[in-house]
Amino acid sequence: GETIKASLADHGQVDLNRCQIGTLDSIVQQALTDHRLSGQTAPMAMDRAASRLTLRRFAFNDYYPENKNQIDELLKRYTFSEEAPRNRTEALYTVEMLLQRLVQDQVNLHSYRQAGEAERLVADILQAYQAKSIDLNSFDFTNMEEYFLNRLRRDGLSEWTKEINALLVDEYQDTNPLQEAIYFSLINATGATATIVGDDDQSLYRFRGGSVELFTEFARRCQDATGCTADRIDIIENYRSTPEIVQFYNNHVTGDSGFEPARIIPPKPLVRATRGSNGLPVLGMFKPDEDSLASSLADFLDTLMNSRRYEIGNDIIELKEGGDLGDIAFLAHSVKEQRYNFGEAPQDLFPLKFRQAMEKRDLQVFNPRGQSLRAVPDVQRLLGLLVLASDPDGTATESIRPTNEARFYLEQWRQKAETFIVSNPVPKDGEGLGGFIKTWQAAASGQRMDSKTWSEWPILEIFYRLITWFPMFTQESEHQVWLQALLGNIESAIPMSAYGMKLFSNTKGQADSEHVTRSREVFLRDALVPIAEDVVDINEDILPSVPRDKLQIMTIHQAKGLEFPMVIVDVGSKFRINHWKQSFLRFPREPSNVVRQEDDMEPHLPTPLRGHRSPRDRTFDDLARLYYVAYSRPQSVLMLVGHENCLKHGSGANRTTGAIPNIALGWNRDGSWPWQIRPSTQPPIQVPTPFRLV
Repeated sequence: GETIKASLADHGQVDLNRCQIGTLDSIVQQALTDHRLSGQTAPMAMDRAASRLTLRRFAFNDYYPENKNQIDELLKRYTFSEEAPRNRTEALYTVEMLLQRLVQDQVNLHSYRQAGEAERLVADILQAYQAKSIDLNSFDFTNMEEYFLNRLRRDGLSEWTKEINALLVDEYQDTNPLQEAIYFSLINATGATATIVGDDDQSLYRFRGGSVELFTEFARRCQDATGCTADRIDIIENYRSTPEIVQFYNNHVTGDSGFEPARIIPPKPLVRATRGSNGLPVLGMFKPDEDSLASSLADFLDTLMNSRRYEIGNDIIELKEGGDLGDIAFLAHSVKEQRYNFGEAPQDLFPLKFRQAMEKRDLQVFNPRGQSLRAVPDVQRLLGLLVLASDPDGTATESIRPTNEARFYLEQWRQKAETFIVSNPVPKDGEGLGGFIKTWQAAASGQRMDSKTWSEWPILEIFYRLITWFPMFTQESEHQVWLQALLGNIESAIPMSAYGMKLFSNTKGQADSEHVTRSREVFLRDALVPIAEDVVDINEDILPSVPRDKLQIMTIHQAKGLEFPMVIVDVGSKFRINHWKQSFLRFPREPSNVVRQEDDMEPHLPTPLRGHRSPRDRTFDDLARLYYVAYSRPQSVLMLVGHENCLKHGSGANRTTGAIPNIALGWNRDGSWPWQIRPSTQPPIQVPTPFRLV
């Protein structure tokens, strides 16, 4: 969350010019830069791609290959499928998540090592990675926070802390034990007045190490750590949503008695709406299959956009002047448009069907995260050109021994690029795209590219030249996001790669120069293989704003902290039957992989943290909070969408046998469903708040 470090003037007023406002990570990095030790350079922050590359090259590869079976046996506890990682890349990703948790939870590594051979190996990987980070003076944000905490405890950073008089921390419900230790250390070092702001019902980041217990038990933990007492102030006024929406999410978060012990004690009052009613109930659209749901939803939005209003009986939705699709957000647990299983044809998912239905009506959506970067056609062509230019005959690709999955996509990109070259795209000046690629293919064979006897060409220079044949990457919003992901991946690899992401065209005229070959292998391995293995993150936050004429599709996690005039929440488009493989998305049968990871850490923590809630309850708690966040985003209109079977009664005494339990639709974790009634016939579902089907 955001952290504000403030200084108070002598007369007791805040001097805003002396306030430092930013994320904890940015403040930590600035403090370490301004107060670095004598003879030490400022520490550098590594983004996800750079830290993952460092972990792989300097720690993971030294331990995993020879101990694969032992480590995989541990890692399968932390995968969604509860199966061993499918390949080395998935193992790397899971190990990375585990290492972050060890640091964030402040786990006692000596104790953790005693848990088993796999745990000892994981601890060795962590220590090797941290040692390399110190050697490079480059840290991921978690390890930079720990480095900062050690400095704070060791030498106090007194020059930095001496002027701190007030500390304000926002979004405290997502704090982890490492960050808590930093805040308490600052309070102890400065005697500063501290204020934390948060809402335990909106704690969503357990998978990133967030521990809601640090918020719900803040008063006790703060007094134990600092000796300071804390006063609690409940802020319950809501200025965002209509009374109907507020009533709906109040009922959601209080309806399940099993959730009450997870909330802050003593219980906080219900949220109170301060806005007047617009007369609209919460809306629902439930159809017999994904295709008809996508079509009906697109029809609804088409009418709303073209007529500027939509009538539902006596209820009317009206667009204000200037209102557009950008005022509407579609929220879901996942926004992926296709499911990829290597070796199989991709499966179309609801976000893609919704996109296609919208496009048939000349309506646009914005969902750059919905597509895997490696499968976007224009990205494939662009990356394929880089493959052709750097490795014309495929020998470099084979020499780096990629996984079968990576090899498949590298070859697919190559084929897409060859077809693109044949189309002779503009600009066609000179020898065109084909001539440009041939020049680089010649360089890959050791031929001179100019009169120099030594030529180093930054990959980014080649990349930017290729962009001239892809104007959509600078003109279209989703393409701009994908472009930044590609550039960020290359830039992150520059400091960690042997050749700094440069290609050598020759070395003193030697056609078989080792550097010509090796520079290309490094580029393929460090820049392109991660994309082929689908581990490069896409971050649409690089855009200052989403185009007003596009409806945003985003995960509920992405929407946290945002608000929209209208919000559509997918509560079950894929839930046709009560299938066990989907239960973790709606009514968990087993603890989540993240909860299992927490339980494995618990015996090695300095003090107990999560023992008062069962693993399954904590998994339910996370889903309850997830949909609370979703339902509290809209200002004026909230619509729930899903498969019509989600609203059907079951059989048996309680009419729940054969139904599809879903806590997003009012089910309690004890298996009861207060939304339904029990007459002799099956009427429509009765919801205990204003709710109307469209």
